Amino acid sequence: MSLAQRLEPFVAAGLIEEVPTRFQVLQGELEMWPAVLSTEVTAEEFYQRPWGHPWLRQPQIFLRVGLDHLRIGTGMGSRLDSVIKHLHLTYHRGMPAWDLQVVQTHPGGLEILRSRTEALLEGRPDARGDRAVARRILADPDAYHRQFLGDDGWIARAERFDYPRASDVGTLPDEHFSLVGFMDHAVRSYPERPSDVGWARLPSWLIARGTQRFREGSRSSLFGGVLS
Repeated sequence: MSLAQRLEPFVAAGLIEEVPTRFQVLQGELEMWPAVLSTEVTAEEFYQRPWGHPWLRQPQIFLRVGLDHLRIGTGMGSRLDSVIKHLHLTYHRGMPAWDLQVVQTHPGGLEILRSRTEALLEGRPDARGDRAVARRILADPDAYHRQFLGDDGWIARAERFDYPRASDVGTLPDEHFSLVGFMDHAVRSYPERPSDVGWARLPSWLIARGTQRFREGSRSSLFGGVLS
């Protein structure tokens, strides 16, 4: 599916006015990667020791998620199964708008997430592996997973496009809080194609995008991204 097709639900809902080009997305991802790796993105108090310690839980999550766990970027290139496992095994403080929106770009993604969450809570055979890991690393996995379900749960709210705003949650910029915020920022902030930058200038331009937040001294956090 093309990027425009993936983002169509948000265009139709009026949350995205214009779909960025792949080059604009790339530039945004380069600027975003320091925030993805920031230690500020985790809520360590909600993990159970000792297995919930970062050095011990990351290999366990990697074995369940696979190589998508190492992706840095929007998460749009990750398999739906990987994003769902990430949501189930990584504690998110508040509604994980970014990851839910990535799920929503997959046909039937939210309904699949609902079914998998129910299976996890019920301990069905096909969810036992993820449930075992969740119970080892999360302090209260059932309470966390129940937040996805119900009429006012995260999945139902996502289906209604009832997403919180960055300003409602804290000090995160819109482009680091949600996928639609990122896409809107990419359209407004970056050249559409490499030729707009100039082929001779392109390498230094991309390096500048990837190091901008270090140069600015920014340590902003990011809710989404499979790696978090």
